[in-house]
Amino acid sequence: MSGSKPDILWAPHHVDRFVVCDSELSLYHIESAVSSELKAGSLRLSEETTATLLSINSDTPYMKCVAWYPKYDPECLLAVGQANGRVVLTSLGQDHNSKSKDLIGKEFVPKHARQCNTLAWNPLDSNWLAAGLDKHRADFSVLIWDISSKYALETAVATEKVRLSAGDPEAGLVVTKPLYELGQNDACLSLCWLPRDQKLLLAGMHRNLAIFDLRNTSQKIFVNTKAVQGVTVDPYFHDRVASFYEGQVAIWDLRKFEKPVLTLTEQPKPLTKVAWCPTRTGLLATLTRDSNIIRLYDMQHTPTPIGDETEPTIIERSVQPCENYIASFAWHPTSQNRMVVVTPNRTMSDFTVFERISLAWSPVTSLMWACGRHLYECTEEGKASYLEKDIATKMRLRALSRYGLDTEQVWRNHLLAGNEDPQLKSLWYTLHFMKQYTEDMDQKLTGNKGPLVYAGIKSIVKSSLGTTENLRQSRSGSDRQADIIQYLSEERSLALQLCGWIKKGTDLDVEPFLSSLEQEGDWERAAAVALFNLDIRRAMQILNKGASSGKGDLNLNVVAMALSGYTDEKSSLWREMCSTLRLQLNNAYLCAMFAFLTSESGSYDGVLYENNVAVRDRVAFACKFLSDAQLNRFIEKLTNEMKEAGNLEGILLTGLTKDGVDLMESYVDRTGDVQTASYCMLQGSPSDVLKDERVQYWIENYRNLLDAWRFWHKRAEFDIHRSKLDPSSKPLAQEDPSLMKKWILAKTRS
Repeated sequence: MSGSKPDILWAPHHVDRFVVCDSELSLYHIESAVSSELKAGSLRLSEETTATLLSINSDTPYMKCVAWYPKYDPECLLAVGQANGRVVLTSLGQDHNSKSKDLIGKEFVPKHARQCNTLAWNPLDSNWLAAGLDKHRADFSVLIWDISSKYALETAVATEKVRLSAGDPEAGLVVTKPLYELGQNDACLSLCWLPRDQKLLLAGMHRNLAIFDLRNTSQKIFVNTKAVQGVTVDPYFHDRVASFYEGQVAIWDLRKFEKPVLTLTEQPKPLTKVAWCPTRTGLLATLTRDSNIIRLYDMQHTPTPIGDETEPTIIERSVQPCENYIASFAWHPTSQNRMVVVTPNRTMSDFTVFERISLAWSPVTSLMWACGRHLYECTEEGKASYLEKDIATKMRLRALSRYGLDTEQVWRNHLLAGNEDPQLKSLWYTLHFMKQYTEDMDQKLTGNKGPLVYAGIKSIVKSSLGTTENLRQSRSGSDRQADIIQYLSEERSLALQLCGWIKKGTDLDVEPFLSSLEQEGDWERAAAVALFNLDIRRAMQILNKGASSGKGDLNLNVVAMALSGYTDEKSSLWREMCSTLRLQLNNAYLCAMFAFLTSESGSYDGVLYENNVAVRDRVAFACKFLSDAQLNRFIEKLTNEMKEAGNLEGILLTGLTKDGVDLMESYVDRTGDVQTASYCMLQGSPSDVLKDERVQYWIENYRNLLDAWRFWHKRAEFDIHRSKLDPSSKPLAQEDPSLMKKWILAKTRS
């Protein structure tokens, strides 16, 4: 309390009572507001609480500081420090027992009158009361009184009757002999007892902080500093002390008392109060003069013990409990983060500081957050469907199914992934075809740069420039035949093999591929591939078969009938009707079929840019019907589109090259699927690609994910798989294979 500005004290053992003190002591009872209407004599503190005045004590003038007796009995005993240095024990008229009556009115008087700046009850030996006074050259500034002491008549003189609001007319005693006298020829501005030892008293003297040990009062530990006001001990960390001077707050560690461990940001105006939160670790509140802002410093994460060169991390924020200037505040002793503030005109507000909310995702996608002392788990409707779509959940389930580890039948990995994503299916079939044909590739194609097949179709078709042959062939099954130009080369055949249309060797027969599509019930795609290979009769057979199957579409018969009337006459009614029918079809492959039949030779944009047709089918079509220049332009454009979209079907074009890493980067940015990225790049990438920092980043992140999920064995399997496919990577326990087993056992036990 400073001057006539009011201060607040909470009752130590009654969490619903507090005192406002300035020129008088006013006891209030705080309670929940039952209705919006105030009771007579009540004050509104917040929307939820009101305060009722219980009693007033006006018999202690010239108050400079007040301290509430820390024990339960007597419950309303207060010590008041006055401007003349006297300390008076008084009450608020709530106690009527004999112990309270013996103490009320007792005065403790120093030898020389000067202002009493601070009071502090010993929290353990509650009969001890420390008082800090201004400087006097012939007296001590720290006096410790024993309120229960009884002196002979020569040391105690009668005083006037003490008049109280619930008064006891009996005379009190004036005590002039303190139990201890400390700090000679100095001034004491603040005091606090150290909780770790009831015999230690920390005092903010004129130019230093001093620790007095009452077992040996001739010696003291001190440090020179200007920050001697408002000393207060952190209730959760008894070696941490705060003090202030002007606009700066100093944080001290009593184990390293040579200098502050931290000095908080200097404020433009002088500080008037600092206080640790009693319900929250490491939360310090500060108030400056003529301000309606309370600054909070969160030292919850301060490392302990504090190193010589390490400054703790402080999270600073400000709260505004009310619109007017704040004279003082007091933390509630038990309600978390709650305080009452008072303005110079005694307007009060009940205010709760809301905690910062910390979110945490578990490795298995559970969401929890902490707010204060409460921990919440997120449970929401539709959580199961949400988790099914979450990539972390998908990767975890795929890891359990050994996704990516089938190196013999590589295509099966898309089944291990759930057979739900067409892009993954395309990717693993591409990698399967690359692996299947790599060993049989002609060495003249591979050169010294590794298997050309892993460089993708973009590189393959570039190598075919100047070697392409033209072939004119008519559509089989049509009565009105017209020659269509096709292009052949060894490299184009390789591209068709990677697209899955034909098997290894020189045979260009697509019948095995058509049969597999029929088995899968993919009738439209099978008919389109047959037509693109100029076999109209086979396409009609597939459509009729599909229409008659259990799950087939009867409209396929109509499409087959339309095909049977094919003619190459440009102005025929058939072409006109088919162009109209094409726009009404929903299936992309059926649209592409009619686009092909109605296109001019060499102009097949209706097929090539039908985005719902699989990339591998469009690329295979282009390899059959586009010239070298057209093919290169189309492949280049399509590759760029795939890279930008992060479409895994584009790996067919880029291969496992730098372009492939660029495409995969877009895919990972879009989906977060580092699992697929890691397994894909390990499948056949050259060493310079595997050393790309992006590839290493995906691999290490996936390894960390497996660890986070506690999949120790899966992590070991992945490391072994990696070392087989990438000899340049250093396998775990390379020198001693038995260490791998020991590592797995240790991880399992942990």
